[in-house]
Amino acid sequence: MFLFRIDLSRTRLRFGCALLVFALQLLAGVWIIHSSYVQDLKADSSASAHKARALLEEMLDHAEQANRSVLPLVDAPCRENLLVLRKKVALEPFLRSVNLVRDGVINCASLFGAVSDADDRSIYVGHKLLLMSGNRVRQNHPLLVVRTELGNDAALSAIDSTQLSFMFSLSSKMSDLFLQVGSAWLDESGRYLSEPPSLHRSTSLVLSASHYPFTIHAGYAMPVYWHSLWEARHRALFGLFGFSLLLALLVWWVLGRPGSPTDELRRALRAREFIPYLQPLIASHDGRMTGVEVLMRWQHATEGLIRPDLFIPQAEESGLIVPMTTQIMKMVARRLGRMQDQLPDGFHISFNISAAHCHDLALLQECRSFLSHFVPGKVVLALELTERELLMSDPQTLSLFRQLDELGVKLAIDDFGTGHSSLLYLQQFHVDYLKIDKSFIARIGTESLSEHIVDNVIDLAARLGLALVAEGVESERQADYLRAKGVDYLQGYLFARPMPLRQFCEEWLTGETRVRQPDIVLGNSSVI
Repeated sequence: MFLFRIDLSRTRLRFGCALLVFALQLLAGVWIIHSSYVQDLKADSSASAHKARALLEEMLDHAEQANRSVLPLVDAPCRENLLVLRKKVALEPFLRSVNLVRDGVINCASLFGAVSDADDRSIYVGHKLLLMSGNRVRQNHPLLVVRTELGNDAALSAIDSTQLSFMFSLSSKMSDLFLQVGSAWLDESGRYLSEPPSLHRSTSLVLSASHYPFTIHAGYAMPVYWHSLWEARHRALFGLFGFSLLLALLVWWVLGRPGSPTDELRRALRAREFIPYLQPLIASHDGRMTGVEVLMRWQHATEGLIRPDLFIPQAEESGLIVPMTTQIMKMVARRLGRMQDQLPDGFHISFNISAAHCHDLALLQECRSFLSHFVPGKVVLALELTERELLMSDPQTLSLFRQLDELGVKLAIDDFGTGHSSLLYLQQFHVDYLKIDKSFIARIGTESLSEHIVDNVIDLAARLGLALVAEGVESERQADYLRAKGVDYLQGYLFARPMPLRQFCEEWLTGETRVRQPDIVLGNSSVI
């Protein structure tokens, strides 16, 4: 039942991820297709509106020219002007009628001859244009009246809505066009509207004229817009649906594949999620910081900071510990190399290595590369050999350590006394330091057996001429005991916790490098 629940949970997770990918891909694709189509429609609306405005301004210019040509006739009797007015209508393009106004009264019309109709200039927009739904000849046939004034007199030219509709048809390819004069509207089919049309906002354009009080509106009515979108992009939408479905199936398949810890370590290595943490090394005789141990931490993208004991053994078993260590060494070399003026001479920097590092001479090259970032004598590079894997003393390994010793790289045995190969390493390799394991240090003052073991390790180091480092120092009692026994270096939470490289540079490489005592002591010191 438990395994069934796990499988069901994984299946739900796979289905949820696949569905999410499908939905996001589909929505993103629809948005891209929609945005592309909107841009096309906006471009079409803009072109149509500009063309319509230019054509209408040309029509109005002809009408105004006709008005100006007949204005001098306003004082003459209508019977003398009628033939001239009708000839003007016949010869000028776009005009339906021409009328003369004297002192606010239309006294002569090309259609009716002498008349006496009131002409209220206030109803004209800008005293120039009037869009009418019709007149007494054709009540439901709109027309646009152009008014040209000369003092109290004026000339009126009427442009038929048929001409305006033809002008719109020449201007537009796909978009709908509307003419607005004041509060009156005219659509591209020549119909008079008293209310503004409902256009799709994203594709509409409003364009005003510079010389005449009218506005051109170009765009698409809402139902027409969605229909035109489907007609123009239905193939792309079908393709998008198919692609989104395939992508979702791919996600379903990928999530169903069995993963492995090694694959996750490889991914983290590519993502540079392994970061260096530094813990200061304190000289026991004067309390000054003389070096650091570089520890590896995994800053996982989703899980946060992962303890080293949860991934280091797998990294060593898979061999990935080698490129992981190389990456950490490069980070530390670049950062501390830029700040080496703030380091004391002979500053110790140690890294943990295992048997996996000793299979070839790549470690030698990495050490040379690390030391090249510093001036000679500025740092002392140390390698701490762990006992999680037994290191065989074959000719290649012996040659590696011999060349490392010639390069000036120091060798330390980490966690001395806890494994089976510590004494063997002392016999086979040129060792410079012994690091007393924190499990012995923690029992100082509480267990006499641990104190005897520590005393024996100290005595062994003295006989062999090796320097000693005590790990996991957490109390002043432990520190005093180790100082009294002549231990050279102290390391632990009493002095500093392991910290990110940037924090170490900001807090420990500014001013004096003398150790600062912590206010609170918690936990235990870290391993590799």
